[in-house]
Amino acid sequence: MAAYSQKDIDDLIACPKEISEPPKKDMKLVDAHWRNDMKLVASNGILGEFLVFMRRSEDFPENFSIGLIYQPNDGRAEVVLLRCNGQHGVYNGGAGNASHPHWDYHIHVASEKALEAGQRAERHADKTSAYASFEEAVQYFILRVNLSHRDIEKYFRTNQTSLPF
Repeated sequence: MAAYSQKDIDDLIACPKEISEPPKKDMKLVDAHWRNDMKLVASNGILGEFLVFMRRSEDFPENFSIGLIYQPNDGRAEVVLLRCNGQHGVYNGGAGNASHPHWDYHIHVASEKALEAGQRAERHADKTSAYASFEEAVQYFILRVNLSHRDIEKYFRTNQTSLPF
């Protein structure tokens, strides 16, 4: 049996969350990628912490990743629950294939099935039309992970086309 059931995974993604360490005002350039992080906690009593990472290629802005990692404090291993990615084509050094989800905007969601097979929890990806830019992906992500409206209003300008970083 996997350390996380599909219900655990779905509940962790959907549970209400609040920011415990906010993102920096501006993204920082490290190794050709703009980066920013923040930490979240569940407001419904789930123990542990959530790490949010935001990465965007300096040279190819359509190549980005925004992810949610659950870091439990009950002895289970951390798990990447969700990644919202941009177009990056080639994956794992392969030649690439235009029909593969990595050629479009896509979302990786953790699955119990992948964990049971010994794979990365979020291995599978599906194409999405939920966003078409990094900025739109951030907007989608903060709603999908159920970030508190107070924190959204404080740290993200959701009614504008730009973000504070």
